[in-house]
Amino acid sequence: MLDVSCVQMKPKLGDFQVNLSRMEQFVREIVLARPDTNLIVFPELITSGYENTKEEFAKLAEKIDLSSDSINRMSALCVAHKLNIVYGLPEAAPDISALYYNSMVMLGEDGSILGSYRKVHPFDTEKVWCRPGNEIKAFDTPFGRVGMMICWDAAFPEISRIYALQGAELLIVSTNWENPYSEDWDLLTRARAFDNTLHLISANRIGRDKELSFFGHSNIISPVGKVITSLDEEAEGIIHAKLDLSTTAQLREEYYTFFKDRQPWCYKELTKEY
Repeated sequence: MLDVSCVQMKPKLGDFQVNLSRMEQFVREIVLARPDTNLIVFPELITSGYENTKEEFAKLAEKIDLSSDSINRMSALCVAHKLNIVYGLPEAAPDISALYYNSMVMLGEDGSILGSYRKVHPFDTEKVWCRPGNEIKAFDTPFGRVGMMICWDAAFPEISRIYALQGAELLIVSTNWENPYSEDWDLLTRARAFDNTLHLISANRIGRDKELSFFGHSNIISPVGKVITSLDEEAEGIIHAKLDLSTTAQLREEYYTFFKDRQPWCYKELTKEY
């Protein structure tokens, strides 16, 4: 069983140290209350906030390696408490200056970087400061194979389907989905789980940066699109669930035979330009 906690948090715009300290507080609170926790998920861009300028993001961006401040500090918590942590951050490309991505990373219980993901579908003003990612690749963890998405990616069924075809056993979404679109978010997360017969964990933020405010609705969804638990209010908090990821295989053998019944030969339209 996977014991997962999902953090709904209000970051402070542009204040890396305050946000990172708050993340550390949440981790300690979770492990104190639930010492068997395997996985903690935080929202998109949680170290930076959302509505920074291009210049501000350049200052806040980190390379995804163990020398980066947030990764170093979160890794230490992973080792200390034997758990895995996922969170979103602005990423500085390792080999090209002034190139940035909206990214998320998973750190393992040994402190290593298990995997990372660059948002493939930047939304609206994000396009001013970050490039789209160009890789959709599930990766292995101690508890199963994982696919990660960021916010607007969840609106594209192709992303989660690719992960499912790569053998993912769990979908994790970090997001900054804004008001007033909470009903859209609830629908999309349930649909992406149902589409692929996979558990889905989503962490959304709350609070206001400048023009935008965020509604929360962090949730954990079953492989048949049912809400296991959610935090449907604009308040900081934590949701928890124990997940049996092996139920996916059983469900796909029974009624939910989406993958057995696929007809890929007639899906060519999906790769054509709009």
